[in-house]
Amino acid sequence: MNNLTDLEQKYNFQYPEIYRRLSENKMLDWGESSSDWYKTVFPKLTENPPLLLFGYDIEIWNNHQLVEGSIQEMSDEDDYRNIHSDYKFVPFAKNGAGDWYAFQFDLQNDGEVPVTFIPHDDVEAEVMAGNFQDFIFRQLLEAVTEIDDDSMFYEDEEADLKENLLNQLKTHEPYLNPKQIDILKDIYQRDIFEYTYKVPNGHTFEAEGLVTFDEVEEILAREIAFEQLNKKFNYTECWGS
Repeated sequence: MNNLTDLEQKYNFQYPEIYRRLSENKMLDWGESSSDWYKTVFPKLTENPPLLLFGYDIEIWNNHQLVEGSIQEMSDEDDYRNIHSDYKFVPFAKNGAGDWYAFQFDLQNDGEVPVTFIPHDDVEAEVMAGNFQDFIFRQLLEAVTEIDDDSMFYEDEEADLKENLLNQLKTHEPYLNPKQIDILKDIYQRDIFEYTYKVPNGHTFEAEGLVTFDEVEEILAREIAFEQLNKKFNYTECWGS
């Protein structure tokens, strides 16, 4: 906790209360990173999964040095991301491509801090949720849109998938609202099914999952809607330019 407080004082921001609770409850701890993490650490975490262990291509940071390093990169005029001074981002996770997930404090409203996706190879960021609770809910939904044999969810049997999802929901329930929990429980009871989805350029793809991309979009629009949801913007320019 001292690390969180040190960062807050040094960079003049305050983490959302839910994030602090997650930290206090060791929910940000994915174990020590190593080349054999998946074989030696991951199996021990599955019974009581930490934050978004089975999320969609995301690695939660539990190292304040990673957070501070990313903040310093953003303030470096020579850094390739070249973040405009209008924005106040505090990253907390990344994906496999090196893109960041960050709290966006310049959009903070009544204590609610939106979460924004910041790509490493594009200047267009996207607001993912109005607060951290809704971001967790979104991640838990999107994680089951596409499930294949290479997924972390299970090794051999679909039964493993159900067990892992329900174990994860059990540890995440304190950080979700009752409606979100009910929606996830309902979806997690489904069997994997095949479906076709269409991307904006008109191409179609086949997928297997517990929920379709279209249904997820409908749920998010209904359950976590706010003015900035899914808004894309050039993070090298000021708002409205």
